[in-house]
Amino acid sequence: SGTGIYHAADVAQAVATLRSSTSGPADAVARDRLKPFLSTPSTDFRVGAGPYTVPISITGAARLSTVSLTVTYNPAVLRVRSVQEGTFMRAGGMNATFTQQVDANSGRIDIAILRSGDTTGVAGSGVLAALIFDAIAPGGANLIVTGTGTAPGGAPLQLQFSAPAAVTVR
Repeated sequence: SGTGIYHAADVAQAVATLRSSTSGPADAVARDRLKPFLSTPSTDFRVGAGPYTVPISITGAARLSTVSLTVTYNPAVLRVRSVQEGTFMRAGGMNATFTQQVDANSGRIDIAILRSGDTTGVAGSGVLAALIFDAIAPGGANLIVTGTGTAPGGAPLQLQFSAPAAVTVR
């Protein structure tokens, strides 16, 4: 849509397309190593405690130039306080555009990060963003991250996501 924010169906279709695409050996190596993941401070959050910071990190990145992520959660038990940019996509002194949109009613966070004028992409490991949550009611609050990434020039990079982060609010 030009905003860098995607709907769930668009993200699911893009991920399915990336998983089924065939590329050269160098792209296959990069696909196997890009692993975004959430790191919860604990599997138990407490109502009235916190706020809880949940970093979205990536390991094994190679030639990553843009990334679009969607995080879903249970809005009946968690409330997003803020979404903060990580430092990883600015590595090497590159300018990066960070956009985020929270839909508190559906429990969805969309994040897009674009390295402007990038010709090499970023490599390595680091924090893409941090989610700050308040625990507002008891219950289960699985945090699920999905998304897409591209290399400079727009070549798709498949991201391999970790299992949902199981969080229980007490």
